[in-house]
Amino acid sequence: MGDVEGIDARTGLRLLGGLVDEVVWLDHCPAVSASFQPTPAWLRHEPVSAWQPLPEPPPGRQPCPPDPRRVCVSFAPEHGDNARTWARTHGYRLLAPDAEVTAWAADKISATRLFAEAGVPVPPFLVIPATGREPAEAYWSGRWQRAVAQRAENNLIGRGTVLVDGPPGLRACLDAWPDEPVKLSRFAPGISLTVTACAGPDRTVVSAVSHQLVGMPELAASWGAHCGNQLVGPDDLPEGLYGQARAAAYHVGEVLRVRGFRGVFGLDLVEEGGRLRAVEVNPRFQTVVSLVQAAEGAAGLLPSLGLHVLSFLLPALPAPAARPLPAGLRHSQLVVHARTDAVVRRPRPTGRYRRDGRTVTGPLHEPPVVSRLADDEALWWAVTRSGPVTAGQELALVQFPRPVAGLRPRPQLRPDASAWLAALAPDAEKDDGNTEAGPPPLRLDERRMREAGRHAVELVIDRMTTPGSRPPCHVPSPGALRVSLDEPLPEHGTRDLPGLLDHITERALAEATRLDHPRCFAFVPSTGNFPAVLADALASAYLSVPGAWLVGAGPTQIELTTLRWLKTFLGLPDGHGGLFVSGGSVANLTCLAVARDHQLDSRPQPHARLYCSSQAHPSVAQAAHLLGLAREQLTVLPPDDDLRLDADVLAERVGRDRRAGLRPFAVVATLGTTGTGAIDPLDRVADLCQEEGLWLHVDGAHGAAVAGTSRGHHLRNALGRADSLTVDPHKWLFQPYEIGCVLLRRPELLPETFGVTRHVLDQGYLRPAHPAAPACEEVNLSDYGPQQSRGLRALKLWLSLKTFGAGAFRQAIEQGVDLAEYAAGVIEAHPELELVTPPSLAILTFRYRPRDASATWDADAAQAHISRRVCADGGAVLLTTTVRGATVLRMCTINPTSTRADAAYVLDLVTRYGRDAWHDV
Repeated sequence: MGDVEGIDARTGLRLLGGLVDEVVWLDHCPAVSASFQPTPAWLRHEPVSAWQPLPEPPPGRQPCPPDPRRVCVSFAPEHGDNARTWARTHGYRLLAPDAEVTAWAADKISATRLFAEAGVPVPPFLVIPATGREPAEAYWSGRWQRAVAQRAENNLIGRGTVLVDGPPGLRACLDAWPDEPVKLSRFAPGISLTVTACAGPDRTVVSAVSHQLVGMPELAASWGAHCGNQLVGPDDLPEGLYGQARAAAYHVGEVLRVRGFRGVFGLDLVEEGGRLRAVEVNPRFQTVVSLVQAAEGAAGLLPSLGLHVLSFLLPALPAPAARPLPAGLRHSQLVVHARTDAVVRRPRPTGRYRRDGRTVTGPLHEPPVVSRLADDEALWWAVTRSGPVTAGQELALVQFPRPVAGLRPRPQLRPDASAWLAALAPDAEKDDGNTEAGPPPLRLDERRMREAGRHAVELVIDRMTTPGSRPPCHVPSPGALRVSLDEPLPEHGTRDLPGLLDHITERALAEATRLDHPRCFAFVPSTGNFPAVLADALASAYLSVPGAWLVGAGPTQIELTTLRWLKTFLGLPDGHGGLFVSGGSVANLTCLAVARDHQLDSRPQPHARLYCSSQAHPSVAQAAHLLGLAREQLTVLPPDDDLRLDADVLAERVGRDRRAGLRPFAVVATLGTTGTGAIDPLDRVADLCQEEGLWLHVDGAHGAAVAGTSRGHHLRNALGRADSLTVDPHKWLFQPYEIGCVLLRRPELLPETFGVTRHVLDQGYLRPAHPAAPACEEVNLSDYGPQQSRGLRALKLWLSLKTFGAGAFRQAIEQGVDLAEYAAGVIEAHPELELVTPPSLAILTFRYRPRDASATWDADAAQAHISRRVCADGGAVLLTTTVRGATVLRMCTINPTSTRADAAYVLDLVTRYGRDAWHDV
């Protein structure tokens, strides 16, 4: 069996030439007759369809006598009487399948019996009767997350197919369809396919398979609307699906044929768990036939329209021919619908167009044949005329020489296709009776916002449900990105916002290392979560500013509540307070600014000294610089054997500096160094700071979150003693960037440093009179940090905690610690791996060392080589760091989607590439 089956083209054309004098294709669009190549002299097109009135015949004209050698074929002859009337008036024989069998097959409910007879599986379903219905809840299966409600009628524009998420959505469908049965099926989330076939007099012939594009918001008003197709071959689909699709179409065609059906039909299928399930039959021509005919012609087969004619005129079809789908032939098409009731002003004429950037030229003089399109060309088949159109009405068919979307269940238009649509779309205005102009500048109408919003959510869901779909390490070259993204300032915008979202998603956002990949063990990988994404969108939409109480009272209270929750989670005393900032770097800067002002009387002190370990984060040195401290005023101490701040060395250095006339004022201790996860001796450092009158700042950007678990309860006392604390929720509290947190033991010190009254230059602007609560009850968080205009970062953490609960966060943190301990065990048990620093706060370091390493073995170079090979392999991200002057490999295992299998996989890569490095030596 080949990829495409049919009748040899020369044989079929010879037979047709002997049987007919004329074949007329009846449809409002000539795409099917135009794709019959080379076009026979006996084939022509007439614009006759069920959706446009027939022209009135001349007065007194009598119907032509029938001529058996003149035949016509209609796109959908069962819809209305126009095709039959035209055929009778002009003396043609209409080659239409049996009306009763057609109605039986087209009915979405009776089609389930057709599929049962054919032995083709369907998604689980039930039928809700037209009368005597129970409440919607009685029909909803709690085992189904989503379902599809369908009317029995196949109405061609998807208005009878609705995706429902629960009883409320089902209830709305039942209310909208009160007097007809409704089919309710479990939603199958896989890829949708269409198979084109022909039921002949003696057998079913199965032609090409295409990927069906359904309910794309850029093109249609309803979720179930057909939006196009793109041809696929066996290698384009998961193994076995192409054969399954062809076999299903054959069995369905055989049932139809035995019942008396003749001619071309389409079978729609959806994949679920590696198995195709039948959705519906279209017992008529579909628009995809024009693409199928291009494939048949390229394969040397008779186009489907000719096969349809022979199925009516012959007692048996000629011998079958099976051919491979020509390499590279992946034509596609899009059906453009009206998304609202509108008025089309200037429809673009049918023809072949060429696009260069944003400029489209055409129609060209070349014939409108899809199989002859160049890469920069498209075919535009105009369906609508000037005048009013209704939501869902078909406006145009656009054909391309290549695929327009990825082969995925929720297909998204590629940027090139979106650009074509933006350039070719008809000029339409919303028909709502409003004579005013469109929306004001920088505003979109409600329909476009909903369309783009739905599309954006689909992009988010697609990203968050496929964490392993792309290699985690992806670092494109600057030159490649400039070519793709560096463009002139757009003076004029586009109506295709969904297309822009696709473009920026594919060309920019996806062009980066995937930190949430389960095998990304580099840095401190943030994972984010869906409620937090929604929170950021809502905060942006509401322009939430938790700065001045007058402007953002509600957002401010959300931030105060979230701060209280975070204090409770970490076990801090009630008196602590602070605010959310962009991240750990600004949090450290904020805390040290307060320390400087409080400890040094807000004046420059050239003798002031700040202390930290060499393992502290670089942002500590940056903060010191920004606060006006010279480099020598930051005293960086060597760590102890465990890579922690050495309390004895610190005490000795503070004493020595005091004796030298210097002024120690603050110490930065780290709870979770980024290199090894080391925890400085917080209690001992706190004792020293208390004795010496020093400010203790704890940088817990990574590690403070562990205090929320049973493993970290022992840290709570020391955290409560710290004067200030940095926490980064976008690290081990799994928030998307950016959100850091400042917490002070005496939060009233923050306004002393940042309060507007201290720095105001214009007494009136930032302190307007307003009717509000007593000033003593208001909290102006703009007085607590360096930002006046500040986003509602707290909302993402608030919504995450409300959605999942604190217990889920504790579990996720514990899971990361457990995974690090598991990885350490594997390393210690492996003869070629050496644990350098034990797991601490889900961070560990190790080295590859061959058992028979010689004195010439360059261990540092080997670790760097291994890291590069692991990242280049495409399956993981593993980077190096330096421990006691040696290059080591580092793993951070905080991602809650990472498993033991992921850790073992990476360690196996390390061993494999380590051996390669050793053998190269």
